[in-house]
Amino acid sequence: MATLREVAELAGVSVATVSRVLNGSAHPVSSDVRDSVQTAAKTLGYTPSAAAQALKQQRSKIIGVIASDILDPYFAELARGIEIEAAKSGYVTILANANRDPEQERTKFRVLREHQASGIVFCGSDIEGSPGTAELARDVNMAVRTGTRVIALAPRGFDSTKIIINNVEASYELTRYMLSLGHRRVTFIGGVPGLTAVEQRADGYRRAMFEAQLVPHVVGRTGMRQESGRNAIAGIVAEGQLPEAIVCANDEIAVGVLAYLWTSGYRTPEDVSVAGIGGTRGGAVFGLTTMTLPLVELGGLAARYIASASSQPPVPEPPKYELSIGSTTAAATSVQASAQQLG
Repeated sequence: MATLREVAELAGVSVATVSRVLNGSAHPVSSDVRDSVQTAAKTLGYTPSAAAQALKQQRSKIIGVIASDILDPYFAELARGIEIEAAKSGYVTILANANRDPEQERTKFRVLREHQASGIVFCGSDIEGSPGTAELARDVNMAVRTGTRVIALAPRGFDSTKIIINNVEASYELTRYMLSLGHRRVTFIGGVPGLTAVEQRADGYRRAMFEAQLVPHVVGRTGMRQESGRNAIAGIVAEGQLPEAIVCANDEIAVGVLAYLWTSGYRTPEDVSVAGIGGTRGGAVFGLTTMTLPLVELGGLAARYIASASSQPPVPEPPKYELSIGSTTAAATSVQASAQQLG
C-alpha cells in the first residue's frame, strides 16, 4: 500500500501538504498543487488509513451490534438488516453476544467505544432489576452526550435514539385475531420475567382477554427458546388443561410448542391453534401463524441512522408489523368438532 511520503515524492510537495489535500483540510492549497496530489494518489493507489481517520475524527467505519442472544433467529434477522444497510455506506458491523446480561452488555459497549464505533445498536430489551442495569444506563447516557450514536431497537431504560415496534399492540392484535376465530380459552406462553418487551406482549394479550371478558392465563415464563415452549406445553398437557388456542411470546417458543404437540399425537390447528410473534424464517418453515415484525427493515433503519452524514438525522418511524396467517390456526368450530370425534 502506498504511503503519504510516496505520494508527496511523486507530487513534488511536502507530506504535510499531501495530508491537508487528502484529508480535506481548510488550509489554503492552490488548485495546481491539489490536482498534482490527487493525481499522484490515484496513480499510486493510495487509500487513507482507516485507523488514522478514526483517530482524527474520533469515529470509525464500525457499527457495533449488541444482541441479547445470537442463537435466537430474532436477533439474527435484526443483525442481518444492520449488516446489509451498513455495507451500502462502507461500514462494517461487529456483533457482540450479551446473553441477556447487563454486565456483559456494559463490557462490550465499552470495548466498542474504545474502537471508536460510529454507533452502537442494542437489539434486545432490558430486564427490570437485573444487576448492572443502572451502571449500563450511566455509561450509555454519557456516551450519547459525547456524540456516540446509540440506537435501541427494543425498550430500554437509558437515553438513546429509539426505533421500537409497539409490542403491546402487536400482541393485542394477535390475541384479538385468535378470539375472532371463536376461541375463548386462550393461553399466553413464554418469556423471561421482567424482560420489558415480553412484559409488553403479555400486557397486550391480557388487554384483549379482559376486553372479551375472559380470564388471561400466562404460563411458561422460563425463557425465549424452543425448549421453553416445549416444557411449558408439556406442563399444560400433564395438567389436562389443553387450551383452545396459544399465543406465544415469540416464534421460537411457538416452534417448541408445535414440536411437542406433533410428537405427542396432537394436531394443529385441529386440537389447538398456535401463533407466535416475530415472523422469523424458522416459524415460516412450519407454516406458523405469527405477527410478523419487519426485523430486517428495522435493523436497516438503525444502520442508516448511524451512517447518516447529518449531524442530527431525523429519527425514523418504526416499520409496521403485519399479521401472517399460516396453517397453525383455525376457527373454533373445527377444533370443537375434532374434540368431539376424539371423545
